[in-house]
Amino acid sequence: MGNITIVARHLNITEAIKNYALQKAEKVKKFFEWILQIQITLDIGGDNSHIVEMIVSVSRGPTLVAEAANPDMYRAIDLAVDKIEAQLKKHKGKIQSRIVRRKKPATTEMEGPETGPEA
Repeated sequence: MGNITIVARHLNITEAIKNYALQKAEKVKKFFEWILQIQITLDIGGDNSHIVEMIVSVSRGPTLVAEAANPDMYRAIDLAVDKIEAQLKKHKGKIQSRIVRRKKPATTEMEGPETGPEA
């Protein structure tokens, strides 16, 4: 499927936070099959809030970006994952609607006049 990269800015990542972020990224990968790469950036803002940014690269589609801030790092990760999932659902819906529009209704070429029951 793809690679998952976790980057930390202005903080040291504990193993628990790293595993939690990886687990959530795997959930996103199972949700949508055309994901090439996921990058998760963990940061601390000026007001000591935790900022999580997720960048998801999709095959033959746009790069999706979600950012969430919360005083709790785990909650910030959850919020970012929720935003990415919403974007992926929207993107997947657009793909499926394009596929449906491309399909044309099946018509039979050999339609002739109806005949009654034969005796």
